[in-house]
Amino acid sequence: MNVIFLIAKRFLMPRNMLEGGIINIISFLGLFIGATSIILSVAVLNGFQGILEDETKKIYGDYAIINFDYDRDKELIENFEKNSIKYAPYYEEEFFISKNKKQSLVNLKTIESSRFDGFYDLELVEDNRGLSDGEIIIGKSLADKMDFSIGDSISIYSTKLNMSYLAMPLTKELLVTNIFKNRILRSDEFLIFTVSKEYSFPNKKFTDIEIVGDIDGVVTMPNDNIVSWKDRNRQLFDATEIEKKITFFTLFLIIVVASFNLSSSVMQIATKKTREMAILSTFGMSKNSISSIFLVYGYLLAITAIVSGILFALLIIYIQNTFGVFMLNPEFYLVSMLPMEISFKDISLLLFYSILIIGLFATLPLMLIKKIRPIELINKNI
Repeated sequence: MNVIFLIAKRFLMPRNMLEGGIINIISFLGLFIGATSIILSVAVLNGFQGILEDETKKIYGDYAIINFDYDRDKELIENFEKNSIKYAPYYEEEFFISKNKKQSLVNLKTIESSRFDGFYDLELVEDNRGLSDGEIIIGKSLADKMDFSIGDSISIYSTKLNMSYLAMPLTKELLVTNIFKNRILRSDEFLIFTVSKEYSFPNKKFTDIEIVGDIDGVVTMPNDNIVSWKDRNRQLFDATEIEKKITFFTLFLIIVVASFNLSSSVMQIATKKTREMAILSTFGMSKNSISSIFLVYGYLLAITAIVSGILFALLIIYIQNTFGVFMLNPEFYLVSMLPMEISFKDISLLLFYSILIIGLFATLPLMLIKKIRPIELINKNI
């Protein structure tokens, strides 16, 4: 095996690079560019997916108990309190907001007043996070659309059909005390936060509970009564996963095309090395061993190129995350620096599929080599 490896290595790095090395360099560059492109593209998509996750958790928490029933879920709440897991009972209602002939449909999210502070990680315009009964925090997009400012008193109108005794829809007067920024799922266009001292947990008015923290050690997961932030926004994150898979597949075609070139390289090297093959056959090396030389040559070239491409991409990711070379407009992309994040799983998938494709294309020329008889090799070189 050492002899096979040494001969394959010599084929890979010939003495005359201009004559035999150009083929290797072209094959190397194709695989190198393919691997680098895949890692960088997936890293960028992972980075934006991470931002979506972080921004979503800020307003929806890590988990939620939907259609909360105190008698059914009492044990869960007790476990959260024993393990200092933060939770916030809430309910949502739809209202209309109107100002200067402008109207907007909003969701008023009412949280138990004693649990609001420190629960939601909202990016607020003013540092004051306090919120009292009758006060609200609205989104920046909604404030810009409706010309609301901090300190404004606004009226909201219920969308429910039931009327009050004055035959008017239910209305509420609320004071804008702060503005939050969060454009995930366009949440700052329709979501309004408020608190209520009128209802205390476990009042049946609260229909849902949001949870912040790691509950894997507290509750056996999966739990039919608990949904994660990803489950609550399944459509969005399924779309990002599909986009990542399509990107991976599309860019992997670069490696497939480069593998055709690799197959051609193996065939050309085998054609040029008929003298060496004849000598090895004369010394008793079997067809399988000779074929193994070219197989090892193909894998050495391909794996070196792909690993080099991965390492180069990781270097770019490190430089970007450390120094912020590529900047973005935060008004459009939520962040000022291009996010990049790669995982061991992504690298493993790239290596796994690459080895399969390389093995296929490196093996095809060997079928022709095996058909050549040793005597024919010797006659060609006499």
